[in-house]
Amino acid sequence: MDTPDRGDPLRRFRWLAVVTLVASLVLVALGGAVRATDSGLACPTWPGCFSAGDFVPALQLNVWLEHSHRLVAGAVGLAIAALLVWAIASFRDQRGVLRATVAAAVLVNVQAALGAVVVLRLLRAELVTAHLGMAMLVVACLAYLVVSAGRGMARTDAPRGDLGLARTWVLVTGLCFVQILVGGHVTGIAAGLAYTDFPLMGGAVFPEITSEREAFHAAHRFLAYALVIGVVYLCFRAVRHRREHPSAPRRSVRLPMWAAALVVIQIGIGVGNLYSGTSWLTVVPHLAVASWIWLVLVLGALHAYRDAAPAAAASGLADEPDHQLVSR
Repeated sequence: MDTPDRGDPLRRFRWLAVVTLVASLVLVALGGAVRATDSGLACPTWPGCFSAGDFVPALQLNVWLEHSHRLVAGAVGLAIAALLVWAIASFRDQRGVLRATVAAAVLVNVQAALGAVVVLRLLRAELVTAHLGMAMLVVACLAYLVVSAGRGMARTDAPRGDLGLARTWVLVTGLCFVQILVGGHVTGIAAGLAYTDFPLMGGAVFPEITSEREAFHAAHRFLAYALVIGVVYLCFRAVRHRREHPSAPRRSVRLPMWAAALVVIQIGIGVGNLYSGTSWLTVVPHLAVASWIWLVLVLGALHAYRDAAPAAAASGLADEPDHQLVSR
């Protein structure tokens, strides 16, 4: 197995993609801090804070939380623009790299436009939820880019992946995306305390729903239970597959185990939300961990389809071998 030279342009490109991916996760957490502290309108205009050209506002915590969120968003946007130019100039023959970069560039521009609309529309809940969903799609595109940009570490003797397992990864990942959107809307409509007991809701497993807040809160909990079941099933399938194919990559088991560990942590933080009165001390980690779960599931789905040769060829992940963001 050959290890690529550290001066390899594609390796440097991938390094920038990884840095941008990490920055996008920081951006998600900052967005959570902005929402949890009601700082979304601390800078009431856009792109500046108090006027179009006000990029160094007064030193107030809520103002700088919102302003920092915008600055990091700008940095992520510039990094993606650099990746796009680099990909077009040097990697047009790498189809996975090029299309992932183009998708990330399109999505980050839509994300920026949504961010402006969110401020100008005074934080309407549905717009804030769409803004969060777009952020998750940007993270997914960057993860796809990181996987697509690697090469040189594929194993020709690796066993064929399990296409059924790959499809399960996609279903669980889709469920996670829906759960993140519902959770974001729960925050947007202040429904986090619609029910304050746990594990019951208003003393019942299936409570009587009388308002939008109660409906979204209940949906968020039921989706959480469904996600737990999905991740546990992924772990079971992955362990069974590796027992049947001992030469399968270790990440095929590590990724679902990481997802399971993060889901357990997430449930603990979610319960903490109830008892803290949705304090920012629990709301921000709750969103941050949600983004980590999403990333792990996206990576798992990408690698599962790459390992399942027919599906990988159809999706384009088999266009070129890749380095692994998660090692074998």
